[in-house]
Amino acid sequence: MNHLVFSHLPPAWVLGLVLLPLTLALAMLPYRHTGRPRRGLGFAALLRWVLLATTLFLCFGPALQQDRVVTEPAPLALLFDNSASMRSSDQSGGPTRLSQLQSLLQSPFRRQLEEHYQVQAWQFDDNFTSTATDAKQLQGDGQASALGDALQGLLAEYRGRRIPDVVLFSDGRNNFGSDPLLAADRLRAEGVRVHAVAFGQTAEAPDLILERVQTPDLVLAGDVALFSLRLRASGQPLPDHAVVRLLDELDNELDRTTVEDLGENGINFVLSALLQEPGERQLQAEVLPAPGEQATQNNRLQLSLTVKAVQVRVLYVEGKPRWEYRFLKDRLIRAERDVLLQCWLAEADRGFPQEHSRGSQALLRLPTEPAELLERFDLIILGDVDPAQMTPDPLDGQRFLSAVEEFVHKGGGLLMLAGPLHNPRAYLGTPIENMLPVVLGKEPPVPTSEVHPLPPDPLRPHPVVLFASNPQENLELWQTSAPLWWYQPVERLRPGATAWLVNPDRENRFGPHVLAASIYAPEGWVGWVGTDETWRWRFPGGEHYVDRFWRSALRHLAATRLRGDHGRIRLDLDRTELELGEFLQVEVRLLNDSFQPVVEEEGVPVFVEGAGKAALLHPVAEQPGIYRGRVRASAPGPARVYLTTDGEVDGEAIASARFHVHLPSREMANTAQDRELLIALCGRTGGQLLDWTEASQLLKTLDGREKVRRVLSSSRHPLSPWPFLAFLLGLAAAEWILRKRFHLS
Repeated sequence: MNHLVFSHLPPAWVLGLVLLPLTLALAMLPYRHTGRPRRGLGFAALLRWVLLATTLFLCFGPALQQDRVVTEPAPLALLFDNSASMRSSDQSGGPTRLSQLQSLLQSPFRRQLEEHYQVQAWQFDDNFTSTATDAKQLQGDGQASALGDALQGLLAEYRGRRIPDVVLFSDGRNNFGSDPLLAADRLRAEGVRVHAVAFGQTAEAPDLILERVQTPDLVLAGDVALFSLRLRASGQPLPDHAVVRLLDELDNELDRTTVEDLGENGINFVLSALLQEPGERQLQAEVLPAPGEQATQNNRLQLSLTVKAVQVRVLYVEGKPRWEYRFLKDRLIRAERDVLLQCWLAEADRGFPQEHSRGSQALLRLPTEPAELLERFDLIILGDVDPAQMTPDPLDGQRFLSAVEEFVHKGGGLLMLAGPLHNPRAYLGTPIENMLPVVLGKEPPVPTSEVHPLPPDPLRPHPVVLFASNPQENLELWQTSAPLWWYQPVERLRPGATAWLVNPDRENRFGPHVLAASIYAPEGWVGWVGTDETWRWRFPGGEHYVDRFWRSALRHLAATRLRGDHGRIRLDLDRTELELGEFLQVEVRLLNDSFQPVVEEEGVPVFVEGAGKAALLHPVAEQPGIYRGRVRASAPGPARVYLTTDGEVDGEAIASARFHVHLPSREMANTAQDRELLIALCGRTGGQLLDWTEASQLLKTLDGREKVRRVLSSSRHPLSPWPFLAFLLGLAAAEWILRKRFHLS
């Protein structure tokens, strides 16, 4: 493409108001008042003006510019919503919004857009990044919808270039970042239209959402598994109540409850099941759909757990055969399926055979070496015994306490069972004191009176003291239990500890007196029971609940040992509930048969069930045998992270832990399509709003008429002066002849 350009062209106003009038004046001035025929004079003046104008033209520096120009399709930006609300299904059993989007983008609709435009795609959730135009990379795992930030991001990406029209594929939810309408005003100022392809229902139907609060991943065979859940409800109209069931693998009902007062804040409740057979179990909690409920995929929860047939190996060290010792010893010996007990009664005669469970042997001496404790026991109970009088050798007591400290540091469990003579008084200043879940302080003795222990939070009791599925029924059980008459007051809970039971009738500046608690310190669990009168406990229904308390307490405190190979191999998670897209911190501890750290300089691989690819845990500096790293699950639901013997995904799992992935709460609080926002967004920018089923109509507007002309190369060549010189000479000669013809000179 060729066109004329000037190197010294003055502004248009100078050319029009100064130069052109000046040349006309100079051309007409010599021919005024001559008295000659006007036709000849006018022609001569015209020749003079053309002569002056041509001279002026040459002064402007004319040149011929040659441009290589191509015409291209206009740009078009596709903006995909990748937040978790796009995983919602608007009909029971129907496709998700994300699958509808991907289906649309893999149809002729996208191909026609790509034929007419230069298409570039972007995805947004709480971040904004480029992506493929077919939307196959979308996972729908974003924790928030930052629509306003995404539109602002497009402005930044196309700064200095022509900003294209935008086609937004979304349900219109915006719950994070800047206001989309402010971004729309900026786009309108740039002449950009925003078209929207909408997904989801505009009216929020009733929706019951079942969530987990606390569920076990390991249960001993014969125990009652307790599943603490929450039921949230949104939309309208909501029913007065909902029925939640617990089902086994064959859909047999194990438990059910009715939940009332439904609302967005949620109602907590508990389901339970007696699990006898060992093995991997896949239970399911299910809330029956509400009338008119469409999206029922969140009405169910998969509850995966392992039922383990193991005995808790317990060493019970006591001073005198007090009532509590007799009561607890007999109870644990009878529970031979769950407990393997060996007792050491410090003040017994030398010829007295120490009591024990069937299948074990009587102790002939008190174990005082850490390796022996780790090899033979999972849990140690310390009763009302003076460490200096545990054996005839007073040094054995100190050796034993040091061994207990290392035992706990390597995953063993410890239960301190208070007494009026020595426990905890004799343990002040010993390594045991610093591991307790309570700070002993100098609390004065309490006067003798009835004590009815209660969970500190009746709505969320610790699993050890949870006897009924309904928290209110559980509270009533504790309120009607037989009272205690003595307990050891303590100052407060230690940071990180959890109270099991408190005395609601007495308190200090830290709150109600703590009667029972536990803490993870630092590798094994340490428990505190501040009374020696659990033998007094009687509940409605007999001894069942007392048995349940002790079985749950022993299982909880020995959990580290029961979970792995007697504590030598351990895999821990920083939490068991996380939202889709979040990372999970994993820690592995490896010890050999001698309980010495296993050092792997390159790290240790772990696997997430179903992912296939390993996540590498790196050694922790100055902590031999400890490895840490992060993993992330790609789909909501139950999941498991595991460690194998050979470091291969299909190898034998030697340690594992379960966790559960939720859709983000911010995203799932309201999943209805925000029609009002989409209408306002399109209206402000002059765009078009269509449902995803009508998206093909957008092709009538986006038909490719807009084109972009782009200069590939350009060259400039000055005009040759010789033709102009010849032209000027010819004009001058012609004017001279006319002047002679009409006798003007």
